[in-house]
Amino acid sequence: MGSIEQKRTVTYTDISNLRQLLSNTQAEIRAPTDPNYSKLIDRWSKAAEKPAGVAIAPTCSEEVGIAVKYATENGLDLAVRGGGHSTAGASSTDGGILIDLQSRMRNVTVDEEKQQLHIQGGALWSDVDDAAWAKGLATVGGTVADTGVGGLTLGGGYGVLSGTRGLVIDNTREFTVVLANGDIQRANKGENSDLFWALNGAGQNFGVTTEFVLQAYPQAEVYLGTMLFPATSEIITKLVDALNDLYKVYSTPNGPATKSEGRAMSLVGFAKPPPAEGKTMVLMNAVFDGPQSEGEKLFQPFFDIGPAVNEMRMAPYPTANKLVPAMYGMRSSMKGAAYMMPLRTNFVMDIQSKYDAFIESCEDAAPSVVAWELYDPCKVAQSEEGSFANRGYHFNSLVMPMWSKPENDRRCRQFARDLSDMFKKEIQSHGYQASGGVEGGASVRGRQGAVMLYGNYDQYDELSKDIFGDSYPKLQKLKGQYDPHNMFNKLFAIQPEGATAQL
Repeated sequence: MGSIEQKRTVTYTDISNLRQLLSNTQAEIRAPTDPNYSKLIDRWSKAAEKPAGVAIAPTCSEEVGIAVKYATENGLDLAVRGGGHSTAGASSTDGGILIDLQSRMRNVTVDEEKQQLHIQGGALWSDVDDAAWAKGLATVGGTVADTGVGGLTLGGGYGVLSGTRGLVIDNTREFTVVLANGDIQRANKGENSDLFWALNGAGQNFGVTTEFVLQAYPQAEVYLGTMLFPATSEIITKLVDALNDLYKVYSTPNGPATKSEGRAMSLVGFAKPPPAEGKTMVLMNAVFDGPQSEGEKLFQPFFDIGPAVNEMRMAPYPTANKLVPAMYGMRSSMKGAAYMMPLRTNFVMDIQSKYDAFIESCEDAAPSVVAWELYDPCKVAQSEEGSFANRGYHFNSLVMPMWSKPENDRRCRQFARDLSDMFKKEIQSHGYQASGGVEGGASVRGRQGAVMLYGNYDQYDELSKDIFGDSYPKLQKLKGQYDPHNMFNKLFAIQPEGATAQL
């Protein structure tokens, strides 16, 4: 196959050529000196922004194809912005071509007969939730409404409904994708089925997905809300006990299950919310997909602990994905780590101690959060759909430093590494070996041969083959078929089979 050349940056000649190629289209082209350029390169995390050589806001797949083909034929660096939520900078390019789908490709169309959602590549989950809810429907989607459909879906996609419906990729029915050569292809189980498999878990490597078709389901209101607890050792002990009971996986005649039968999901972590006046609190966002009477019974052990704030109530389903407030415009990193149940109280309190010490030493990072994501993993673990290789009975945690001053970039990212290493060491107590980043550690491998880490979060030290596990060899072959020059290389890039990188 040969070597993969270093991609170059955009010149004035390239901008002129692109303007000519797209002159009879509706696409917007913005050079750095043009109005609205800064809006197109704006990102959720300021630390992830890069100055594109030119930004293009297309309105259709054909316009995307023209830009992608030009980038490939001229060896230009290429990035795609869907939601712009990647804190790893995967949706940005330093001097290359940026294709911004979010600006003008956010439509969501509901097929009520098939109960399917046709979603343009730049849509946010709030667009999807609102359009589906208007028809009494919902699908598995992002737990933060301002994230993009594209990034979450192509990387797997956990959501509030994952306990009963699986991942987002377990509910995909079709993709429309623009390949590196500019061709537009549909991929589903009957057409381009290998590409469909690859897109379901490693899709950021294979093209620009301009439309997703997701299965939706009838959906009623849900019981949800936020609880805040003082972060004392006594309360943390009681919370850990209650969480271990609610989310423990146990055997039944019908297979593994949890107490909620897949209908509960929680995010529990340490934060310093404004009402706490600078004190560390335990924040718990909870959702139960069912009536209030059943939800109250399920969460009664948490009510008995005595939350300082209790906002649990019935609400429309889209509210479930708005419990985490959008913190747009700060510098941020989202470092993932895996853990196993049951939680250990001492480990949770050790995390709190490190969190408090970090915030005390860096007040700029006061908005930072460390959280454990809890749900019923049984449905996800038992599925075999797609190239996604992080299925199992483990859970995801999130270390999310947030800060405002660029001089704190390294310090805050190191904090995320340090806490991630704590999670890796902790998982050893459950009989696993720690993955990369812990001195002397071998890789933690799930049943698909992947490290037990969610690729949609930042993983500073892991390799692509760690994230994709047993799927990696097949993905390499398909990469060589669909993207031999590795144009799509921004997040866990898969090296085409037979290629040697010169990067």
